[in-house]
Amino acid sequence: MNKHVYSKEAKKRWGNTDAYKESISKTTKYSKSDWETINEKAYFINNKLAHCMDKPIDDEEVQKLVQDWQNHITKYYYNCTPDILRGLGEMYISEVRFKKNYDDIRPGLAQFFSDAIKRYCAIDNNVA
Repeated sequence: MNKHVYSKEAKKRWGNTDAYKESISKTTKYSKSDWETINEKAYFINNKLAHCMDKPIDDEEVQKLVQDWQNHITKYYYNCTPDILRGLGEMYISEVRFKKNYDDIRPGLAQFFSDAIKRYCAIDNNVA
């Protein structure tokens, strides 16, 4: 599936939300270089998280990486509230494409990431 199909699917699913509108406003202004930087940062966070899978989900480093992910989404896409982050965590395990993308980095990463997000969102002081 190509990016055009994904973007049509996202518009159909979330097109009426403020987060979607904010994401479109931000992402349409990015250059190729911007996208390379954004993707490198996402890759770094996800791979660092994969290397932490031997730690418990409430480990300080794991929770910091979840916070980094929330901040990454907020900076480059839309305001990633705890409710939105929680929803993303669920999507990472319930949507086959997301699960595969994370599990291709390291088997079990989708579930680990989802569990770590749930833990992070259960803490009162996690404002992005």
